[in-house]
Amino acid sequence: AVVSTQSTGGKVMCEFKYMPFSRANTYSEPRQTFEEKVISKTIAEAMEGVIILSKFPKSEVLISIQMIQDDGGTLSLAMTAASVALIDAKIEVRDLVIGCTIRFYNGGRILVDPTAEEEHTKTSEGAGFHLAVMPSLSQVTALKQAGKIEQAQARECIEACWEGCLRIATAVKKLLEETLGEQPG
Repeated sequence: AVVSTQSTGGKVMCEFKYMPFSRANTYSEPRQTFEEKVISKTIAEAMEGVIILSKFPKSEVLISIQMIQDDGGTLSLAMTAASVALIDAKIEVRDLVIGCTIRFYNGGRILVDPTAEEEHTKTSEGAGFHLAVMPSLSQVTALKQAGKIEQAQARECIEACWEGCLRIATAVKKLLEETLGEQPG
């Protein structure tokens, strides 16, 4: 199933799917799983605010993502990859979207860019965050949290995610300059 959002200018649709061999010791459904639908919806909603849809009246922008290897940070990686693909396709956007994932452990340890195993640790042992931002505009496009955490610790985690996004943005912008010859955002 393709998840879509609609605005006055156009429609953003996203279909996210794990490939059968992308995750260790798991079975891949031929249909989209609940998790894949949630990821699709999150990406579609985030990209709707980034794509200048007024340039595409009565049009659909379809973002199709097939995750070939899940090493952790899937949502954040998919957000960043979708943003880069939109720029490569010459679709006008307000800014890049850069995602970062962190894992907070109850002892206070914060792990940026956790592996799939670390990311899927029981939520009773801490919390996980996915943050996606438009770095040049200093705006958040998506924030997801799993697990319980105190407000002060949540703020610390979000700040760590923000810093991670800015570091990733620097690398992505450099890559886009080298490959496309243009400066995004």
